[in-house]
Amino acid sequence: MEAREKETRVNRFRPLSWSIFLISIIFIIFMCAVISYATYKIYTKSMYDRYQKQMVSIIDYVESHIDIDDMSECSRTYVESEKYKEFQAFFDDLIDYYSDVHYLYIMQVLDPEDPIKVREICAANSTYEKQYEPDMVMYLGQGEESWYDTETARYLKQLQDGDKDVYFNNPSEWGIDYTLARPLIDSKGNHYALLCVDVSIDEINTTIYRNIKINITVVVIGGIVLIALLMNWMRKNVTGSLKQVERSVEEFAEKSAGIRNPDELIYTPPVLKRNNEVKALSEAVSKLSQDMKDYVVAILTAEGETNTLKDHVNQISTIAYQDSLTKVKNKSAYDEKQLELEKDIQDGTAEFAILMLDINKLKQINDLYGHEQGNEYIIGACRTICETFKHSPVYRVGGDEFTVVIQGEDYKNREELFIELNERFAESSKDESVEPWHRYSAACGMSEYRKGDEVITVFNRADKDMYKAKAKMEAEK
Repeated sequence: MEAREKETRVNRFRPLSWSIFLISIIFIIFMCAVISYATYKIYTKSMYDRYQKQMVSIIDYVESHIDIDDMSECSRTYVESEKYKEFQAFFDDLIDYYSDVHYLYIMQVLDPEDPIKVREICAANSTYEKQYEPDMVMYLGQGEESWYDTETARYLKQLQDGDKDVYFNNPSEWGIDYTLARPLIDSKGNHYALLCVDVSIDEINTTIYRNIKINITVVVIGGIVLIALLMNWMRKNVTGSLKQVERSVEEFAEKSAGIRNPDELIYTPPVLKRNNEVKALSEAVSKLSQDMKDYVVAILTAEGETNTLKDHVNQISTIAYQDSLTKVKNKSAYDEKQLELEKDIQDGTAEFAILMLDINKLKQINDLYGHEQGNEYIIGACRTICETFKHSPVYRVGGDEFTVVIQGEDYKNREELFIELNERFAESSKDESVEPWHRYSAACGMSEYRKGDEVITVFNRADKDMYKAKAKMEAEK
């Protein structure tokens, strides 16, 4: 039985060392995610910026070697000129030099409705391709229907007819390339081709993911070492000592079960070598057991008397400070609140507003329908006030007068709540679907505390505003 209870206590709590280990693992996972995301963003931007600069440099260099009118004529006739052949040789040498460039070419975009759509004008062919993959070598005017669909051809046509460089992803059966396209324009202003350079996105991503893996590996290894050191330190300085204190407290609890004599409640603290908070905890438990012996009898004796007195005081306090009709606070409670607000003013921490309300038509309700309906009228109007200012104390300071001390969340929204209260009273007073004593109406005035004010000053301003509102309502009848 005792062994089962001990096992239940152990299973009910998670060991501190396990919690620390779990938090450390979660932290490492979180750091891996953050570093992975940051690395991906940083390296992606860096790689794309680097490739974009390189691609622009290549395009500029290639364009400087193009005879635009001769190339325009070749693109029109698909006949190679001597200048075209010289440029082709230059193009081939260039692709051998830039090993990270996937493709370098000039293409002519035809009418998107044309079956061919795009024809090759000039393509840089590497030495390897010319020797070992001659089928891959492109020639002037080459084109196939399968190269581009109509939608892609329309997009490329827009680029060719444009006047600026454009970067875009270019998917193909060999993968996805990142392409820079520049329109070529002859001396007559004719847009006759696109000069393009492609780099492989797979290569860019491979570089990015490699750096991410390196960073994650460093974080994981560092985290494992840190966890090992932390767990070892915790075992020597915290968890080991805590287990000793736990065992001593469990033994004390088992030994004290059923003992009615306080003198037999003796706690023996463990001997701890580490002079830290755990040792202080053990000494505090020991002192607590000693104090418990001295005071438990007095506490048990006084408990009944204290509860009786407490209930009596609470009952008197409730009666003294509560309005018997509306159950909100009364004038005496407001006087106490006024003292509290004056102290806040002296301390420089005051932040409040006072709302004064005078219920309209109460005498008329009493005279026409009786005091019972008049009481319902007062209660309903009070309920409207309480529902609007939910976080502020409401006081009934007269037969038909109420005061609200606006504080906290209500103070921040006081203007909106003041408007809402007036609107609710206005709507209620016009509601012909209910009995007259349920058509609540009230004149309201509000004033906020300003530096240098006393509470009575704020109260009088709110009271003055209320009477102005009441006079205005009388005039509008």
